[in-house]
Amino acid sequence: DNLTEVPELHEAAVLHALDSRFAHGAIYTLTGPVLLAVNPFRSLPDLYSQEMLRSFAGIGHSYNTASSRPHVFGIAAKALAGIRERYESQTVLISGESGAGKTETTKFVMQFLALAGAEKSEGVSLQATAQSPSQGVRSGVSKLERRVLGSNPLLEAFGNAQTLRNDNSSRFGKYIELQFARPELMGDEAHPRLVGARIRTYLLEKVRVISQNPGERSFHIFYQALAAPADSELDLTGFAGYSPDSFAYLRHGSTDYDVSSESFEATLAAMRSIGLHSA
Repeated sequence: DNLTEVPELHEAAVLHALDSRFAHGAIYTLTGPVLLAVNPFRSLPDLYSQEMLRSFAGIGHSYNTASSRPHVFGIAAKALAGIRERYESQTVLISGESGAGKTETTKFVMQFLALAGAEKSEGVSLQATAQSPSQGVRSGVSKLERRVLGSNPLLEAFGNAQTLRNDNSSRFGKYIELQFARPELMGDEAHPRLVGARIRTYLLEKVRVISQNPGERSFHIFYQALAAPADSELDLTGFAGYSPDSFAYLRHGSTDYDVSSESFEATLAAMRSIGLHSA
């Protein structure tokens, strides 16, 4: 589980260890305090289930045992422990090449940090809330926690695009700051809760709006709007009968325009979750 246990640590040994673990379905490997992740390019629902998140949150399990296992929730749990036990700011740096899984990893870290305290305090159904942030009213998740969980689809719609290596590539950088109150201020002596958040974006690839490389696309929002259902809450009748090929800024990229109508509805739901509503 940890590369520090390899007798001779060099590039060949690291690559062999990662390849061997990947062949057995283990995509996470620790090397000291750093977590290495290999994109599985397939869905692994059990790896991020409610029970898995609960185990790393220390609910009904041994926290020390869970946090020593290689998993993105383990990294998030250590950050939360630093806030809870030492009242110190924590930083989680997620980096990697295009298609490595940075966008998904960021979402899992935010999911854990937003929900772990809520679960301990309210008995929240983590999995249901993560899949449908609007259910937070009934599950005990605060309005702010719901907004944090619901912000990702909106960021992806306006800032992500299909590239040759990645169908959901972030074309901008972002610094996400999650703010926690001291537990005693929340009336809970053990579990800090999320009370604020701020997202700073930078280096947006604006040129992609007007020009894309062959096989790539512009930002998701353009294709989502064109694929939106006829009964959408927004009046998009002006787009009726049009396809991406109808627009000079879109027709030079990928000709694969398979976009589900549900993706646009998810973007609208994200807008509602952060307080944006149609006029």
